Amino acid sequence: MTAYYDNQTWEALRELAVLRMRDEGQDAGARYRWVRLALTACRLRSEGGDACALGTLADVVAVRVYAIEEFGVRRGDLIRDPVFLCETVFREFGASPAGVAAEAVDWRALPRLEMLRLRRIKNVLTLLRPMRDVLPVDDPIHRELSEWLALLPGLP
Repeated sequence: MTAYYDNQTWEALRELAVLRMRDEGQDAGARYRWVRLALTACRLRSEGGDACALGTLADVVAVRVYAIEEFGVRRGDLIRDPVFLCETVFREFGASPAGVAAEAVDWRALPRLEMLRLRRIKNVLTLLRPMRDVLPVDDPIHRELSEWLALLPGLP
């Protein structure tokens, strides 16, 4: 299916879906369908091959965080489960908080692409901040999220 459309088409659809999911003039069911469409557009755009993985991750996280805040936590739901969201994000980073902190110590001396990677990690982590309030404090993922969020001041 993606062969028929280019990445710009999927990006335009994602932008439209994000606008519609936030339209409080629509009922909750319609807005949630727009959430699902926004996530589908993100996936199809990334399958086109031109999208940056961490950039796409930021788009997906923004939509899923919105869905969790707007429609509530739903454990086991691929869209509204904050534990699953955080686990997915941390796996995508491909590094530990300590590893990223070590990379960021002298980030100004890094090559441009490595700096940009750290910046994108910071962008995704910033989007995840509200999840600290919905995760159970005694959940290990809450502690891991706190470790990641502690890196924000040191990232470019």
